[in-house]
Amino acid sequence: MIMNPEKLIGLLNECCKKTISKEFKLNKKYIQNNKRYFVLDGTSSAINRLGTSSEEVKVLRWFKVFWLYFAIAFEAINKKKGRKTITETTIKISLSVFQGKDGDNEKYQLFRAEWDDYNDPNASHAQPHWHITSSQAIENSINKYTETFEQQDFINLLESEKQKVFDVTKIHFAMNGNWHNENSHINKIENEQQIVNWVQGVLHHLRTELNSC
Repeated sequence: MIMNPEKLIGLLNECCKKTISKEFKLNKKYIQNNKRYFVLDGTSSAINRLGTSSEEVKVLRWFKVFWLYFAIAFEAINKKKGRKTITETTIKISLSVFQGKDGDNEKYQLFRAEWDDYNDPNASHAQPHWHITSSQAIENSINKYTETFEQQDFINLLESEKQKVFDVTKIHFAMNGNWHNENSHINKIENEQQIVNWVQGVLHHLRTELNSC
């Protein structure tokens, strides 16, 4: 995949300023050797949970009590093809929706949409995909309770019940499996406009669903 990071960021900033917020702007966080990382400028703090790890991020108000976090990472990798050395670009796109008021110290991360293209048609995880993270709000409440109170029997009961439920945050839920056409759940990223269309479609769909709840 040949990708122009600056062109993509420019296209995303242009269209998202019109459809999301005039404040929307993806900025360079760092450029190091063959890696480039861009994140959305935010105005309020939140915790972005990624599997077993987490990081404090800045989120931008979207509408009502919903907030966005957006990050894109590029990495240029040199590969041998016959006698030639070619450069391929891998890309990781992550878009999270949070719920909370402006002054809330910790907003609830509801879900995360991701599209990673490692130029591997045999990858096991669906691309693009969803991560459902809203259950972490309940887990955080339990953790805070255990830190505050000393009713050990009740705490043990809560922990026991929590362990009975499978942790769905680990699952990559396919967004576009295309199985009905007997095709793969791996969708390659072909060009910059394809990503812009995907981002716009995801956000339009999410806003429609959130408004109907």
